[in-house]
Amino acid sequence: MAYLLQLDSSANLSSSVSRQLADEFAQRWAAAGSQRDIRRRDLHTSPLPHLPTNTLHFTAPLRPEVGISPPPEATQLQDELVAELSGAAAVVIGAPMYNFSVPSTLKAWLDYVHVIGATSPAAEGIAPLRGKPVAVISARATPTGADPATDFVIGPLITILGSFMGMSVRGFVVHTEPPAADGDFYRPLDLVRSEFLEVADSWQ
Repeated sequence: MAYLLQLDSSANLSSSVSRQLADEFAQRWAAAGSQRDIRRRDLHTSPLPHLPTNTLHFTAPLRPEVGISPPPEATQLQDELVAELSGAAAVVIGAPMYNFSVPSTLKAWLDYVHVIGATSPAAEGIAPLRGKPVAVISARATPTGADPATDFVIGPLITILGSFMGMSVRGFVVHTEPPAADGDFYRPLDLVRSEFLEVADSWQ
Protein backbone atom coordinates (compact mmCIF):
# COMPACT_ATOMS: atom_id res chain seq x y z
CA MET A 1 0.00 0.00 0.00
CA ALA A 2 1.30 3.44 -0.93
CA TYR A 3 1.80 5.85 1.92
CA LEU A 4 2.31 9.57 2.39
CA LEU A 5 4.91 10.52 4.98
CA GLN A 6 3.60 13.31 7.20
CA LEU A 7 6.18 15.17 9.27
CA ASP A 8 5.04 17.56 12.00
CA SER A 9 7.42 19.78 13.95
CA SER A 10 5.30 22.41 15.67
CA ALA A 11 5.62 22.69 19.44
CA ASN A 12 2.04 23.94 19.55
CA LEU A 13 -0.05 20.83 20.18
CA SER A 14 -3.39 22.63 20.58
CA SER A 15 -3.83 25.16 17.79
CA SER A 16 -0.97 24.77 15.33
CA VAL A 17 -1.87 25.91 11.81
CA SER A 18 0.94 23.89 10.21
CA ARG A 19 -0.29 20.74 11.96
CA GLN A 20 -3.86 21.47 10.92
CA LEU A 21 -3.01 21.98 7.26
CA ALA A 22 -0.60 19.04 7.11
CA ASP A 23 -3.36 16.83 8.54
CA GLU A 24 -5.88 18.10 6.01
CA PHE A 25 -3.40 17.58 3.19
CA ALA A 26 -2.64 14.01 4.27
CA GLN A 27 -6.30 13.11 4.65
CA ARG A 28 -7.14 14.60 1.25
CA TRP A 29 -4.33 12.62 -0.41
CA ALA A 30 -5.27 9.36 1.32
CA ALA A 31 -8.96 9.73 0.44
CA ALA A 32 -8.16 9.86 -3.27
CA GLY A 33 -7.42 6.12 -3.49
CA SER A 34 -8.33 2.89 -1.71
CA GLN A 35 -4.71 1.76 -1.54
CA ARG A 36 -3.36 4.83 0.21
CA ASP A 37 -2.22 5.27 3.79
CA ILE A 38 -0.61 7.91 5.99
CA ARG A 39 2.57 7.35 7.97
CA ARG A 40 3.02 10.14 10.47
CA ARG A 41 6.20 11.08 12.30
CA ASP A 42 5.79 13.73 14.98
CA LEU A 43 9.24 15.23 15.38
CA HIS A 44 8.20 17.31 18.37
CA THR A 45 6.52 14.71 20.57
CA SER A 46 9.06 12.05 19.54
CA PRO A 47 12.20 14.07 18.79
CA LEU A 48 15.20 12.53 17.12
CA PRO A 49 18.59 12.76 18.81
CA HIS A 50 21.02 15.14 17.19
CA LEU A 51 23.75 13.58 15.09
CA PRO A 52 26.36 12.10 17.46
CA THR A 53 29.14 12.71 14.92
CA ASN A 54 29.53 14.55 11.63
CA THR A 55 30.64 11.34 9.92
CA LEU A 56 27.01 10.18 9.86
CA HIS A 57 26.50 12.75 7.12
CA PHE A 58 28.40 10.41 4.75
CA THR A 59 28.20 6.79 3.69
CA ALA A 60 30.87 4.61 5.29
CA PRO A 61 33.30 4.68 2.32
CA LEU A 62 33.19 8.49 2.18
CA ARG A 63 33.58 9.23 5.88
CA PRO A 64 36.60 11.35 6.87
CA GLU A 65 39.44 9.13 8.03
CA VAL A 66 40.02 11.29 11.11
CA GLY A 67 36.35 11.34 12.03
CA ILE A 68 34.67 9.49 14.87
CA SER A 69 32.71 6.46 13.71
CA PRO A 70 28.99 6.68 14.51
CA PRO A 71 27.60 4.27 17.11
CA PRO A 72 25.58 1.36 15.69
CA GLU A 73 22.29 2.66 17.08
CA ALA A 74 22.75 5.97 15.23
CA THR A 75 23.49 4.19 11.96
CA GLN A 76 20.43 1.99 12.47
CA LEU A 77 18.22 5.03 13.11
CA GLN A 78 19.54 6.73 10.01
CA ASP A 79 18.85 3.64 7.91
CA GLU A 80 15.28 3.52 9.25
CA LEU A 81 14.65 7.19 8.49
CA VAL A 82 16.08 6.98 4.98
CA ALA A 83 14.08 3.82 4.28
CA GLU A 84 10.89 5.48 5.54
CA LEU A 85 11.48 8.48 3.30
CA SER A 86 12.46 6.32 0.34
CA GLY A 87 9.36 4.17 0.65
CA ALA A 88 6.95 7.11 0.74
CA ALA A 89 5.00 7.95 -2.37
CA ALA A 90 4.98 11.59 -1.27
CA VAL A 91 5.80 13.78 1.70
CA VAL A 92 4.05 16.62 3.50
CA ILE A 93 5.96 18.68 6.05
CA GLY A 94 4.54 21.03 8.66
CA ALA A 95 7.28 23.57 9.34
CA PRO A 96 6.51 26.63 11.47
CA MET A 97 9.06 29.42 11.55
CA TYR A 98 10.88 29.60 14.89
CA ASN A 99 13.36 32.45 15.34
CA PHE A 100 13.62 32.86 11.57
CA SER A 101 14.57 29.23 11.04
CA VAL A 102 13.20 25.69 10.94
CA PRO A 103 12.40 23.99 14.26
CA SER A 104 15.46 22.17 15.56
CA THR A 105 13.49 18.91 15.55
CA LEU A 106 12.97 19.17 11.80
CA LYS A 107 16.61 20.11 11.27
CA ALA A 108 17.65 16.92 13.07
CA TRP A 109 15.54 14.87 10.64
CA LEU A 110 17.16 16.63 7.68
CA ASP A 111 20.62 15.89 9.08
CA TYR A 112 19.83 12.16 9.18
CA VAL A 113 18.31 11.79 5.71
CA HIS A 114 20.73 13.99 3.75
CA VAL A 115 23.53 11.48 3.34
CA ILE A 116 26.39 12.17 0.93
CA GLY A 117 26.87 9.07 -1.19
CA ALA A 118 23.40 7.66 -0.50
CA THR A 119 20.70 10.29 -1.01
CA SER A 120 22.88 13.09 -2.39
CA PRO A 121 24.32 14.88 -4.35
CA ALA A 122 21.87 14.88 -7.24
CA ALA A 123 24.28 16.94 -9.34
CA GLU A 124 26.65 13.95 -9.34
CA GLY A 125 23.94 11.45 -10.23
CA ILE A 126 23.25 10.25 -6.68
CA ALA A 127 19.53 10.90 -6.42
CA PRO A 128 17.45 7.80 -5.58
CA LEU A 129 14.68 10.11 -4.40
CA ARG A 130 14.65 12.20 -7.56
CA GLY A 131 11.20 13.56 -8.38
CA LYS A 132 9.53 12.45 -5.14
CA PRO A 133 6.89 15.12 -4.40
CA VAL A 134 7.20 17.13 -1.21
CA ALA A 135 4.80 19.81 0.04
CA VAL A 136 5.91 22.14 2.85
CA ILE A 137 3.51 24.32 4.80
CA SER A 138 5.21 26.98 6.93
CA ALA A 139 3.14 29.03 9.37
CA ARG A 140 4.21 32.25 11.00
CA ALA A 141 2.91 35.60 12.19
CA THR A 142 5.90 37.67 11.11
CA PRO A 143 5.74 39.23 7.62
CA THR A 144 8.41 37.77 5.37
CA GLY A 145 9.34 37.84 1.69
CA ALA A 146 7.21 36.42 -1.10
CA ASP A 147 9.82 34.12 -2.66
CA PRO A 148 9.71 30.59 -1.15
CA ALA A 149 13.24 29.83 -2.37
CA THR A 150 14.67 32.57 -0.16
CA ASP A 151 12.30 32.06 2.76
CA PHE A 152 13.97 31.40 6.13
CA VAL A 153 12.18 28.04 6.51
CA ILE A 154 11.18 26.86 3.05
CA GLY A 155 14.42 27.96 1.38
CA PRO A 156 16.66 25.47 3.21
CA LEU A 157 14.16 22.67 2.57
CA ILE A 158 14.12 23.48 -1.15
CA THR A 159 17.93 23.51 -1.16
CA ILE A 160 18.47 20.29 0.80
CA LEU A 161 15.56 18.14 -0.37
CA GLY A 162 15.30 19.68 -3.82
CA SER A 163 18.68 20.89 -5.09
CA PHE A 164 20.88 18.37 -3.28
CA MET A 165 18.55 15.34 -3.09
CA GLY A 166 16.57 15.88 -6.29
CA MET A 167 13.08 15.82 -4.80
CA SER A 168 10.27 17.99 -6.18
CA VAL A 169 9.53 20.53 -3.43
CA ARG A 170 6.58 22.93 -3.26
CA GLY A 171 6.52 25.48 -0.44
CA PHE A 172 3.61 27.46 1.01
CA VAL A 173 3.64 30.24 3.59
CA VAL A 174 0.59 30.99 5.74
CA HIS A 175 0.34 33.98 8.07
CA THR A 176 -1.63 33.50 11.27
CA GLU A 177 -1.94 37.20 12.10
CA PRO A 178 -2.91 40.25 10.00
CA PRO A 179 -0.11 42.20 8.31
CA ALA A 180 1.75 44.60 10.57
CA ALA A 181 1.90 47.34 7.93
CA ASP A 182 0.42 48.19 4.56
CA GLY A 183 2.20 46.36 1.78
CA ASP A 184 3.43 43.45 3.91
CA PHE A 185 3.44 40.09 2.16
CA TYR A 186 0.39 38.39 3.59
CA ARG A 187 -1.06 34.94 2.93
CA PRO A 188 -4.24 34.27 4.94
CA LEU A 189 -5.30 30.80 6.02
CA ASP A 190 -8.31 30.35 3.74
CA LEU A 191 -6.37 31.28 0.61
CA VAL A 192 -3.39 29.09 1.44
CA ARG A 193 -5.57 26.13 2.45
CA SER A 194 -7.25 26.17 -0.97
CA GLU A 195 -3.95 26.31 -2.88
CA PHE A 196 -2.26 23.78 -0.62
CA LEU A 197 -5.00 21.18 -0.88
CA GLU A 198 -5.09 21.56 -4.65
CA VAL A 199 -1.58 20.12 -4.63
CA ALA A 200 -2.78 17.06 -2.69
CA ASP A 201 -5.52 16.57 -5.29
CA SER A 202 -2.97 16.78 -8.11
CA TRP A 203 -0.72 14.02 -6.73
CA GLN A 204 -1.85 10.79 -8.36
